[in-house]
Amino acid sequence: MVYVCFDIGGTLIKHAVYSIDGQLQASGDYQTPLSSKDYFYQRLVEQIKLYEETYTIAGIGLSMPGFIDPKRGHALTAGALYELYDEDILAGIQAGLDKTYPMAIENDANCAALAEQMSGHAVGLENFLLITIGTGIGGAIVLNGQLYRGNTFRAGEFGQMHIDVSKNPYTTTHELAATSALVKAYKEHKQLDESVYVDARDILSEMAMNAAVKEVFDQWLAYLAAVIFNASTFFNPEKILLGGGISANPDLLPAIEAQLNKDPNWEDMRCQLLACKYYNEAGLRGALGLIKQTVELREEH
Repeated sequence: MVYVCFDIGGTLIKHAVYSIDGQLQASGDYQTPLSSKDYFYQRLVEQIKLYEETYTIAGIGLSMPGFIDPKRGHALTAGALYELYDEDILAGIQAGLDKTYPMAIENDANCAALAEQMSGHAVGLENFLLITIGTGIGGAIVLNGQLYRGNTFRAGEFGQMHIDVSKNPYTTTHELAATSALVKAYKEHKQLDESVYVDARDILSEMAMNAAVKEVFDQWLAYLAAVIFNASTFFNPEKILLGGGISANPDLLPAIEAQLNKDPNWEDMRCQLLACKYYNEAGLRGALGLIKQTVELREEH
């Protein structure tokens, strides 16, 4: 018996097979079908049927962007996947299958938190936050050992904070503290065309030799530290985990901690900061934890 898991992104859909005890058996990916929702479902169903030829499937777990109602298997929104807004994702998949499987779906940041809780850097923690730093700012909240989703499945939207109210009262932290904001400020400083590709991790390397680039980074860092500080005041967590590709850079965490230590109020709100264990596999591992929980609950009842 195995679990089949999907991590649905705006560019790629990753898929994997895990044994019951969580060992990776097979994996792959394909371009996310954006042309129509029918083709989106068709490709998912085709992949499941391919796995059916080799494995006995115990359940299917999915991670995807947007505001997700896991009880109904419904996507209220789906990030950049506009064809899937207000869509019953699990029902759409099941309609194409010949067999009925237990299925579960969750927001991608929440899945990343589940991955860390299951076998990452949050094992044994009752209260922690996860903040993802990427094209936008994402987040997940775990309170008393359980995901907190909010009244309308929008909890953890740290990217919607307003932290520059004197100058830009309605500008969100997506626009100020995300990796994309750092890249944008860097391009403006270098007078680069918007089409030029810049890896944010390279900016961290360059700032050690370029004071002007360091100034661009420090302005961005102040916004990011404000997000982390504010999140800590809301929930007083045991730990805040940072995800996203840039968080793998060993220079980022010390820089954030140094910025926070400038704030005399941080001593009262201090908690441990740590990079996530899972990066590229976070969605898949979270989907695994999700479907395992779903199957185990069914078996108990």
